[in-house]
Amino acid sequence: MRQGSHNPDPKSNNDSKRLNAGKSLTLMDADGPGMVTHFWLTIADSEYGWPRLLRLRVYYDGAKSPSVDVPLGDFFAVGHGREKDVNSLMVRNTSQGRAKNCYWKMPYQKHITMTLTNEGARPAALTYWQVDYRKYRSLPKDTLYFHALYRQELPAISGRNYTLLDTKGRGQYVGTLLNVITNEDSWFGEGDDWFFVDGEKEASLAGTGTEDFFSDAWGLQDQQSLYAGTTAAGGFSMGDRVSAYRWQIADPIPFQKSLHAEIEHAGWTNKPDGSVHSSFEERPDDFSSVAFWYQTPFRTDLPELPVGRARLPFGNATVIDAETLLPKSTTENGNAEVQRGVFWEENIIFFHGNAKGSSVRIPFEVTDAGRYEVMPTLLSSYDYGIYTAELDGKPVGNTMNLYSSDVTMPQGYPLGRFDLTKGTHTLKFTCQGKSGEASGLFFGIHQIVLSKTSTAYPPIRK
Repeated sequence: MRQGSHNPDPKSNNDSKRLNAGKSLTLMDADGPGMVTHFWLTIADSEYGWPRLLRLRVYYDGAKSPSVDVPLGDFFAVGHGREKDVNSLMVRNTSQGRAKNCYWKMPYQKHITMTLTNEGARPAALTYWQVDYRKYRSLPKDTLYFHALYRQELPAISGRNYTLLDTKGRGQYVGTLLNVITNEDSWFGEGDDWFFVDGEKEASLAGTGTEDFFSDAWGLQDQQSLYAGTTAAGGFSMGDRVSAYRWQIADPIPFQKSLHAEIEHAGWTNKPDGSVHSSFEERPDDFSSVAFWYQTPFRTDLPELPVGRARLPFGNATVIDAETLLPKSTTENGNAEVQRGVFWEENIIFFHGNAKGSSVRIPFEVTDAGRYEVMPTLLSSYDYGIYTAELDGKPVGNTMNLYSSDVTMPQGYPLGRFDLTKGTHTLKFTCQGKSGEASGLFFGIHQIVLSKTSTAYPPIRK
């Protein structure tokens, strides 16, 4: 069987639905017994961080509270509100992450309802989906129900390990997505995982390091496989974004009464002069995660998720649309214009760089003084060049090669964290040439994202 956004009119190709801000769509509503076998979805949405702003929930057997409650992007193995390709056994995302496929089996006895809620400020203009499922005459009474739960600590709470899952019942733990934003330099991932089964005082499973739990070594590499992988690598420099998954399908963790899973937020730390302070010490990095498991009875008491923008990196974001900044922008050896309708009715500043050294200056306003991560969202294309950035006349960030064989969705390029006064500041982007494959020196910026960060970290270590 299948339920989806299909238009029953055979003469119509209008098979999508519009998901307005603050509204929900019912993706599936069916009587049981049955089992979801495949879930496909694609969405046209250009709001910053929208995969974190859309919320997927699954309700079983008429319950009023969900047993699956996860931001959409994290459910499909990519954190931080980003879109990325994923090639694994349980999740497969293609087309720059825009085509999302889930193969987690979701059995139910009496009924299932699946909903998608837009907790952002802008509509998801086009939402397409298909949910494939089977109907049965009966399922065994002890059938386990699929669960998924999102958690976050921004930053991880000092003095205790980060909890992945705490649950009671009988079941099996089958998967983890862990997302980290590093709030200081040096490798974050020396933390061990711990699984306490059925009320154990001493864990049955104790790990040897974060990358080890995700079946990697010597850091988390940019790689993917059927059972484990990294959809965003890094973790050695402040501001790095990391997302890693592990599907424990071949090696699930069974429990009869309860399961408590946690991981340490510890790693290398530095002194103010950059020398090593410790090779294993608690760190104040930002953690978020999804736990995937099966159990009976199904949970109806999952902890409530932070709402909307509270789930974005650092729990906040001021988003400035670049097109509104063009009237005050200036260029050198090139010209800039608003290019309209690039992605789902959104506009960008498109800069025609004429030669190496061409630049565009874009002023923006800060309404509240503080420490901010500054992150432009930039396009890539076959005719885009290599650029560097300056903030208020000082070089920031890394060199950005914006060449791609095809036009890509805007991606965030964190430039660093800065103490910004209230008032006007300026980003300057300068062309440094192009890669051999590129046919032009162009540049496109969609948004400037200002995320307020705490001044309490990194801690001062003597």
